Amino acid sequence: MVANRRFPQELLQATTDNKLKYFKDIIVPHRNIKLVLDQLLKNAIEPDDALVYLVFGVTGVGKSRLKAEFEKRLLKHFADEIISNPGSLVVGGIEVDGAEAGKFNYSNYYIQVLESLKEVLIDYKENYGVDLEDDNSDNLIGDHEGRNSKALRRTIQKVFLHRQLKAYTLDEAQHLFDVAGGRQINVQMNWLKSLANKTQTVHILFGTYELLKCQEVNGQVGRRSEDYYLPPYYLTKPEDQQEFIKVIKTLQQYLPVEVEPQLDEHWEYFMEYSIGCVGILKSWWYRALKNALDERAKTVRMKDFKARELSAGRRKTIQKELEAGESRLAFLYKNEEKIEKPESINSQSLKKGRKVGERKVGRDLVGVNQEG
Repeated sequence: MVANRRFPQELLQATTDNKLKYFKDIIVPHRNIKLVLDQLLKNAIEPDDALVYLVFGVTGVGKSRLKAEFEKRLLKHFADEIISNPGSLVVGGIEVDGAEAGKFNYSNYYIQVLESLKEVLIDYKENYGVDLEDDNSDNLIGDHEGRNSKALRRTIQKVFLHRQLKAYTLDEAQHLFDVAGGRQINVQMNWLKSLANKTQTVHILFGTYELLKCQEVNGQVGRRSEDYYLPPYYLTKPEDQQEFIKVIKTLQQYLPVEVEPQLDEHWEYFMEYSIGCVGILKSWWYRALKNALDERAKTVRMKDFKARELSAGRRKTIQKELEAGESRLAFLYKNEEKIEKPESINSQSLKKGRKVGERKVGRDLVGVNQEG
């Protein structure tokens, strides 16, 4: 029966590609995302003096989905304004390219931003000597002279203002800081803060723990930005277990198969092998769904999940990233009441049979600038 399922019944007659696309586009709200999402929306709707926000977490925790949901909610909030002023864009965003040889390509960045906002005739932007600021006033190091970079930057500032952008999002934002030397990392933050200030547009950076480079280089960065930590769910926390089970029960209702699988009884397996990351879980289920559809199965079977689970090596890599990132985070905020310093994990503790994704009691971090 599909009467109580969350997908349109006609989807069962659709092609495999359409079924997979439907499931891929599903966003399942859950507690950790909601906590950060509510704060980001508040910051964009009623901005204060902090216009740059950093959102970081381990690979697969759901940062890209958080970004997508933020953009969707912000557009919905300002729907009336968009109707009354069709030229208003409200929100935009890109995925940041990595720096090359330790130098960030500002011209390429500007062009990507303008393309994302559908700006026309980008290749014909010229610097006619009309200065909005002194040449290289932010002490930029890199390809800031190429392809009329100053003219492109001036165009960005005008587009942000005239198209009334409330927020601009940057996915994989750690690449902004793939630059040589601590001084240049400070320069990057000054440059980004300058763009945010001059356009009065909230900039939200989504990335890995490498975003912590900003604080590690200069503690004063904390006065230029606010940080939000998106943690995974932990096996040792009963409240996290319950929330993860809710995610499983919700997500299984969106699987476009004839018979809904009952997967909550396997919650510990899914929680362990996804390292408590909903993003990893969703991608894993997508692969398992494809496996089942390719075999014309009526449901997604446990053998489909086991066939498409992350390898032990991949899980170990993500687990190490999580532990290293939380250690960096705890060290940086060791004097803050909002965050607990994790206990050190040595090789002996790893050999005592603790499962991948399972956390030591007392080791878990609380989100920075996060309520609840």
